Amino acid sequence: MTLKIGLIGCGGIMRRHVEGWAALADRAQIVAVADVADENIRERVQQIGHEVAIYHDYHDLLADPNVDAVDLALPHHLHCESIVAAAKAGKHLMTEKPLCLSLAEAEDIRKAVDASGIIMMAAHNQLFFPAVLQAKQMLINGDLGKVHAIHSYDCDARRGTLPANKNDWGKNTAALTGWRLDEAKMGGGELIDTGYHPTYRLLFLAGQTPTEVVSMLGTYRMNMDREDTAYVLAKFGDGAIGQIMTSWAIRAPGAGRTLFHIMAERGQLWGDMNRLYYKPIQFQEPAIVDYPGWTSAIPTFAAEIRHFVDAIEGGFQPFHSVAEATDTLRVIMAAYKSVEMGEITRLDSLS
Repeated sequence: MTLKIGLIGCGGIMRRHVEGWAALADRAQIVAVADVADENIRERVQQIGHEVAIYHDYHDLLADPNVDAVDLALPHHLHCESIVAAAKAGKHLMTEKPLCLSLAEAEDIRKAVDASGIIMMAAHNQLFFPAVLQAKQMLINGDLGKVHAIHSYDCDARRGTLPANKNDWGKNTAALTGWRLDEAKMGGGELIDTGYHPTYRLLFLAGQTPTEVVSMLGTYRMNMDREDTAYVLAKFGDGAIGQIMTSWAIRAPGAGRTLFHIMAERGQLWGDMNRLYYKPIQFQEPAIVDYPGWTSAIPTFAAEIRHFVDAIEGGFQPFHSVAEATDTLRVIMAAYKSVEMGEITRLDSLS
């Protein structure tokens, strides 16, 4: 049976999703799209390459009996209402990050998904880097012994070309565009956007939710009144420390795009997009595993979509559903509260 897919939100990130769905053409087919902008619809339909039903109101797509599951990629402030509507319509769903913008909204989502019995997956694509998956397997197997610290990174130095107007040289000229200009729609700055990736990666590798969080934010390159950089420290119940470093202004340590670095009693384990390093205690050089073809995040979209289809067909919960996505949001909300209050925030104090 071929799964019939509806796309809700046809903007830029959905291009990567469509590429992922194309890789599973023998198991799933896009049959409908919805977006308020005709330009987005035209671009996505052209990319899909075959006839699909077109809607300007996603509620009409959700009412289409030919749609089995939906892939949602809407502005942050629309996540809760669209996820709840999809669940109530009985459609399996995969949704872009963040889950939503408050823990109250997350509870509404949980209730709707639990009542519907559908498969809901948070599109946390960076879980599917081979280095992350192999590191998780090694941690489950106890290869590193007790974990003491995990650093999780997602950093990118966004720097444009030299401005034509020399009066702008040396100034922070990069800026947010579109709906991200509105803080109420975005829900914050870089931390709740790109910072979602290293946060869910940290929790995935740690296998637990922290008990307390402290954070500092900064703005260094982007021309905006919110953070373009965030540092978050998280303390776990077993004593391990997690660090999140995320930025639109600076790169993470190291020569490559470092994803994580784990320090444990038996050694260290770290990885980037296409390579995993394992250095046991007292070894002079790390063992290395290469993953050819994984020099960017693009393959992770096909991998997450395959996992979503596997979960629907197999009737099991994906790696990250409502609970894990809510835990990620809780850490970010705690980090923002820590900055606001100037103190460590306990996660059990949030509601």
